[in-house]
Amino acid sequence: MFPAITRLRGFYAAYLPLGDVLGEMFYAVWMVVVSLGILGGTGFEGGELVHVVLIAFLVNMTWGLIDGLSAMYSGIIERARSEKIIYSLQKKGDAEARREGDRVLLGGITSVLDSSDREKVLDMIASARPIEGDPCSKRYVPNRIDRRYAMGILGIDVLLVLPLVAPFLIFQDQHLALYVSRLIATTFFAILGAAYAGQLNRRRWVASLFLATLCFSLFNLVFLFGW
Repeated sequence: MFPAITRLRGFYAAYLPLGDVLGEMFYAVWMVVVSLGILGGTGFEGGELVHVVLIAFLVNMTWGLIDGLSAMYSGIIERARSEKIIYSLQKKGDAEARREGDRVLLGGITSVLDSSDREKVLDMIASARPIEGDPCSKRYVPNRIDRRYAMGILGIDVLLVLPLVAPFLIFQDQHLALYVSRLIATTFFAILGAAYAGQLNRRRWVASLFLATLCFSLFNLVFLFGW
């Protein structure tokens, strides 16, 4: 059990930025809450409960595929754009290429450098080993890292269905199960709030309390309108 958790944490640390993980967890929990809330109006008894749980999985799986693939290809587009800038610096080295390269440097950790030092970085890139192929005609396809990024997104969306549908498999009173499921979702949001605050050097308990209260209030508010 614990080795599996360690491997899972290692996978996400290697292939997904923490911000992407937290954001996808937020979306995944909301998707399950919305699915269970909407489908709850059809009833949770007998075979209908099975259908509701299956639909919750299918909704999150579909969302995970859409989000994972779109984010993956967005990353590939950015990689292609970066290679085109490098290619322009190496083959042309004109003022336009250097301006574009400088703009990219300003968006990363090299933003702490002054203009003269950024010029030196651009010179190093221009004289570095040429990239393979012409990025203007090169066919870009997902590589191993890209595919694992998409798998990680999908995994978050699917795995977070489990704790939120578990109460329906444990409690016979389905209204109680729905309430417990929302409490679990609220706990997730509290943890996510603390995690966001921790990364931003803000007060964890304030963010945790705020996000948990906001989400639990929304759960109960929309329940009054038919969920």
